[in-house]
Amino acid sequence: MKIVEKKLSRPETCGYLGDRNWQLEYHFVSELNVNEYTRLVQSGWRKYGKALFRPQCPTCSECRPIRLDANKFKPNRSQKRTIKRNQDLRIEVEKSSMDDDLIRLYYRHHQARSDEVGWPEPEPGQSLFHLWSLADNPFPIERWCHYLDDELVAVCYVDPLTNGYSLVYSFYDPGMKERSLGTWMILSVIEAAKANKRPDIYLGYYVEGCRSMNYKINFNPCEIMDADGNWQELNVDQPV
Repeated sequence: MKIVEKKLSRPETCGYLGDRNWQLEYHFVSELNVNEYTRLVQSGWRKYGKALFRPQCPTCSECRPIRLDANKFKPNRSQKRTIKRNQDLRIEVEKSSMDDDLIRLYYRHHQARSDEVGWPEPEPGQSLFHLWSLADNPFPIERWCHYLDDELVAVCYVDPLTNGYSLVYSFYDPGMKERSLGTWMILSVIEAAKANKRPDIYLGYYVEGCRSMNYKINFNPCEIMDADGNWQELNVDQPV
């Protein structure tokens, strides 16, 4: 690993819990391999492009790393229905690149989220920069593309690890809500993890009290990292 810059961001209003401030520690890297990143993600770091980061909030510790073991996971009834609904989709794992179908799908997804939950309006230049940042990775990131016939309907960016996968970012066709494509993409990575004997799946951070994070604990059993850096199983009631 080669770190070119370290930075601690200024405290700002938290994007998860609006009554608090957040602060992030960044390590910007020019070189990083899969083995090195596997060790980092196991200890609570995340990566976006060439930026490694972790929360360093002075008065809050609610951002907790979350992962699941694909070999222990059993889908609930709702997830089984999602699997059944999406059996007609084709998944292709591709190298990350830019193309018109990808950009259009990304823009439609973000416009829908803006209309529904108040995300900022998508701006073409910023959207292209975001997609480029996902692909500008120190080691090859995978783009899991989901097709209905020849139509691109969902995309999930995934970092391959030595012992599993780290889910980075996803978006999907907002006109296909009945398919639960966000859930489907996680389920498809779980299935691949079992088949490839790489069972650890990292879902980023879980923040109790943040509604947009609740979906992560539906993949049960899952583990949460405690304040001492230990992974502890989190048992929650399974939804139906």
